[in-house]
Amino acid sequence: MSALKTRLALVTLGLLVAAQSHAAGFAAPTSVVGLSEAGATVADGGPVSSFADNPADMVFFPGTRVGLDILAMRPAYKVDNSNVTYDASSNMQILPNLFVTHRFNDLPLAVGLGITSPFNTNNTWPAGTFGATQWKNNLQIIDVNPGVAYLLLPNLSVGVGLDYYQTLSATFGPNSGSGGGVGGNVGLFYTTERFNAGLSYRSAASISSGGGSVDLPSRVQAGVRYRFTPRFATELDVDWNDWSNAQLPGYGSLGWKSAMAYRIGLSYHLNQDLEFRGGLAHEGSPTSGSSIQAAIPTASSNLASFGVGVGLGPWHYDLGVSYAISGNTSSYNHRFPGTYKASTLNFGAAISRDF
Repeated sequence: MSALKTRLALVTLGLLVAAQSHAAGFAAPTSVVGLSEAGATVADGGPVSSFADNPADMVFFPGTRVGLDILAMRPAYKVDNSNVTYDASSNMQILPNLFVTHRFNDLPLAVGLGITSPFNTNNTWPAGTFGATQWKNNLQIIDVNPGVAYLLLPNLSVGVGLDYYQTLSATFGPNSGSGGGVGGNVGLFYTTERFNAGLSYRSAASISSGGGSVDLPSRVQAGVRYRFTPRFATELDVDWNDWSNAQLPGYGSLGWKSAMAYRIGLSYHLNQDLEFRGGLAHEGSPTSGSSIQAAIPTASSNLASFGVGVGLGPWHYDLGVSYAISGNTSSYNHRFPGTYKASTLNFGAAISRDF
């Protein structure tokens, strides 16, 4: 009875606290498993795609692992400007992500590489919204992220990585260009038979692009994952995202601030080859009344997600979907005033293999 009460208490806590939706700012999900569990994977370590959140966990998995995740985003934005509602047109964004990790047989050492699309936005405000002509926002960034992990103790590892960011497209109003920038990340991972803990830090980075710069936030993630049974596990994550340096070409400083996020992810193995996942999310807004939101509206948001994983021998297949919707948020910025609202549909498919 006490075990049942503990499970119910933790599930209830998850429903009340919830988790990050990857909807604030221009951050995008980088894995299907993370998408399925509302981003609560910093303490997971199981899928090879968790390398994107925490490079330290890969040293606990022998051999070579490879994964390809294809994610799609379909955002919708609107603004009420001078009592007229305008809808931005947005194209569906396809975001490929590749992961490879290798643990050396005779060394407490692993190396990995992630190529992800962690930041993205695409919308065009029609003529009349903020002036006589339409205003286009289009950004896609690729992160090439090599990393290494070392086993400090039988249950504890550390990982470090380098992030090289390259803009594939960066168009904001009349400003357009491309460029690159460098950042880094570090993580800790602790695991036992029933309990995992993860801590990850990713540094800020600046990319010169389009006559200005794309400045990316620093981020701290902390999470705990508990396996109640060999089949059922839940993870609770807390994130801190420092958007205070955020700026984009054509806008300059966005006037954002740091924001907290909370995540809950659930996974249940029906059997060794079939897994169901779910998650809930809530994320605070990094904006204030004077902030610029025309590039991407960033009100507080809530998200629900679901996914399924299927194992067939050495191959593993994953599907996931999430939907995030924000509240209303007003901006009194003299260039881009209005009351904004956003929603985002994310879905994806992944294939991975152990060698």
